[in-house]
Amino acid sequence: MNAHPDVDALVLDWQRGDEPGQVEFVVTDSYAEDLLSLLAERNVSAARRPTAVRGSGVDAFALVTAMAGNPAAWVAIGVAVKAFFDRHKGKRIQVGEKGISEAANYSAADIERIVRALSKADADDVGEDG
Repeated sequence: MNAHPDVDALVLDWQRGDEPGQVEFVVTDSYAEDLLSLLAERNVSAARRPTAVRGSGVDAFALVTAMAGNPAAWVAIGVAVKAFFDRHKGKRIQVGEKGISEAANYSAADIERIVRALSKADADDVGEDG
């Protein structure tokens, strides 16, 4: 099994959107729904753009657009982003030749998703070699 250290890398970047009060988040695709749910919990209007961007390695990135029409909405976005980072703080995974040898601060669903991604990456590697 080849180790793919970037299989679940967390990336969150933001940029000003095209419209006043709009902010765009570039986030690792596998975390986009998590960010959207945290924004929705705080009544922030947000949507995922339909196109994904392929990054280096195996990660794809999603674009999430949020609207903040007033100062309270900007505060809500800040609180959602802080909650997002708090939720994922301290996550660590170590993958060796025999699979996952150590994982910290991941839910069982996260581990299952990572195992599927690693299995798919290995199958893709075997297909290229074979």
